[in-house]
Amino acid sequence: MSQAERLAYIDSQIKERGGVTLREIAQRFEISERQARRDLDYLKDRFGAPVEWKAGTRRYEYAEEWRGLDFADEKALLFSIFARAAAGTIAYVPLAEEHSLERLLKRVPKKLRPVESAIRYELPGYEPADLDKLVLLVQALADRRCLDLAYRDADRKLSQRRIEAQRLVNYAGSWYLVAYDHARAALRTFKLSRIDKLSISRDKAKAAVSDAELDRFLGSSYGMFKGAGDKTAVLRFYGRALAVVRDEQWHPAQRRTEGSDPRRGAYLELSLPASRWEELVGRILRFGADAEPVSPPELRELWKAEARRLAAAIDT
Repeated sequence: MSQAERLAYIDSQIKERGGVTLREIAQRFEISERQARRDLDYLKDRFGAPVEWKAGTRRYEYAEEWRGLDFADEKALLFSIFARAAAGTIAYVPLAEEHSLERLLKRVPKKLRPVESAIRYELPGYEPADLDKLVLLVQALADRRCLDLAYRDADRKLSQRRIEAQRLVNYAGSWYLVAYDHARAALRTFKLSRIDKLSISRDKAKAAVSDAELDRFLGSSYGMFKGAGDKTAVLRFYGRALAVVRDEQWHPAQRRTEGSDPRRGAYLELSLPASRWEELVGRILRFGADAEPVSPPELRELWKAEARRLAAAIDT
């Protein structure tokens, strides 16, 4: 039997019977007591389980309540299915990666494997990953080297950049690179699909960007293209949109309030930090007439302009 099954047995014995001995583990799985001790050490060191030897009862017990392995089998099944779905969104899966997926599946108990066909992850709206670019970016991150790239912005304007990679992020199905831009002396976000050419420089990266600074940058505002997060967007949702957004988190710092409009009825108002409006307008428009930006005025005007363009396209 696998180590995962042994760990599940140890956890269940401690919870149900108060403790377990090396001899009980060894006899149950026909292994040595030395291997059983290694399993206990693994449970303690890898999972943080509060396992302690109690001289009074001469067995291993939990020093405090611990639920770290609750639903471990079900979690292993769900993660295995998710990993296969995510791998399927890449242009191809290298042989070594396929082996990794098989190892994940082996961690799922046999009794749960038939359930795999009844569960699926849908990952819509993704961009096929350029694995050559991803490999170069991983190498640059590992070696701490600068990158030279030809980059096209949203208007297709091409520019040459020298950057230092800091974070590689998959956001809503697309890959982005957060990097220190030498020309602007600041952190910037680059979409991988807009990178025309990419090469690793011999020069070592020197920007002193702390993890705390990167976390602040990534959490500063709504969307992937960040800024100071110095603006506040206030949005209202009615009807079906209200029910949907009530259960969603658009940003960790968001605030929700509910009220009623004399003309449109009940609404949910969502306030969140923002730096740019483009991504936000696109998401609001998905809800059609059931959503609208309340403030600031420039966000509302941009939303109106996009709605007019949409209406004109329909009438054409």
